[in-house]
Amino acid sequence: MPEATDRGDADPFIRAGEYALGVLEGDELSDARRAVLSDPQFARAVEWWERRLGAMAEAGEVLHPSDNLWRGIEARIAQADAAGAHTLDRATAPSVAQRWGKASFVSGLLMAAASVVLFLVVTTRDDTPLAPPPPPAAPAAATPLLVAQLSNAESDQRLASVIDPQRQRLALAIDGLDAEPGRTPELWVIPEGADPVSLGAIPEGGRFERELLPRELALLDENASLAVTFEDADGTRHAAPQPPILLVGGLDRI
Repeated sequence: MPEATDRGDADPFIRAGEYALGVLEGDELSDARRAVLSDPQFARAVEWWERRLGAMAEAGEVLHPSDNLWRGIEARIAQADAAGAHTLDRATAPSVAQRWGKASFVSGLLMAAASVVLFLVVTTRDDTPLAPPPPPAAPAAATPLLVAQLSNAESDQRLASVIDPQRQRLALAIDGLDAEPGRTPELWVIPEGADPVSLGAIPEGGRFERELLPRELALLDENASLAVTFEDADGTRHAAPQPPILLVGGLDRI
């Protein structure tokens, strides 16, 4: 796994781990959200980290690491981030994390975690580590998804969408849909050769997911388009969009 020389060159696998841990902020968080929706490989990496971290949380218990184990962790972190050559022990570990700063510490820790996590649980009572397990198997081929990237060249309005037909889920990453008071963004599907059908109100920004109804899923295919308008915030789905259309773009199967 290559080392990251700076945040812009960060290994996508490490960035996926940081996203799963919830430590990204600002533009990095927005970029990661868009990558989850538009990059299947990045989305699978996030899913791998979430499963691994979730399993660690469920199996968590009070442990008393041996001196040998701490030395092993020190060595692996030193290899992952040579610039952060600090010595960890049970008394100083929290202060080291504070000195490194969140981004540097988490990045180094994630690079070590993939190889250290199972090392922790297979250490025997006499502190002799067993042979490390093989790396995780490559993920199975992803089910085809429908994606759309909508943007307005004259504004900062953007929307990335992913539709998972197998799970019947709609996922959106939204930015810049700032509506006037009393108005709200509304998402539309435009089937080929048919009138727009409302998919309901959506947030002005951030990430949004929901389950798709069967009748909605039937309208969503690679020949359809998605569009966004501002509509009256009356809590209803409108029969037809009010001009102007803010964003529009076709769906593609990946």
